[in-house]
Amino acid sequence: MKILVAEDNPLNQKIIKAFLNRNNHHVTIAGNGQELIDLFTLDEYDCILVDLHMPLMDGFEATEIIRKTEKGKKIPIIAVTASCPQEDRMKCLNTGMNDFLQKPVKYDDIEHIIERIEKGFYTT
Repeated sequence: MKILVAEDNPLNQKIIKAFLNRNNHHVTIAGNGQELIDLFTLDEYDCILVDLHMPLMDGFEATEIIRKTEKGKKIPIIAVTASCPQEDRMKCLNTGMNDFLQKPVKYDDIEHIIERIEKGFYTT
């Protein structure tokens, strides 16, 4: 799979990329929400993992922009966050995100999400 990851923390970037590379996924890293939008418009991806709190543009705003595009209507977008109380979960879903990954990210959790994407769980 070709996966776009938006994460501003260099350590989290390395961890997520290492987990995804274990199964030969192609990973592109965006360091903030604006970079996410720029990369998304330049290439095709199978899914997006997006941190909710990033500089320049947060994950909520970036998701809203992506969802307004034709190709952005169907791509699975997964929130990656350190804390996701019920209020934030509802905001994620209302913004157009499909699911959540809790930080610190665990290999099994990422694999579970990827399996769901590959099986078409998040298709509309």
